[in-house]
Amino acid sequence: MSGIRQDDDLVFRKICSLIEPLNEKGVELSRETDLIADLEIDSVAVLDMVMDIEDFYDISIPVNTISETKTIGELVDAIHEIKKEQA
Repeated sequence: MSGIRQDDDLVFRKICSLIEPLNEKGVELSRETDLIADLEIDSVAVLDMVMDIEDFYDISIPVNTISETKTIGELVDAIHEIKKEQA
């Protein structure tokens, strides 16, 4: 169980490192942080971030997953799910 938690923390930290340059308002990042409402990240920046995530994890994130993902935590969970499916 701790391995899953640690992996989750690694994915969360990676996502936060990708979001940080876009976090112009200095919002404290958590799993509950809303990418659009809290961070005001535009759709082009979100797509750039998704491409970085896909390259880093060597995965493909479906467009419908992107459109349904609102928070950092949902994005982390989606990455774990996709990694499992594509393993």
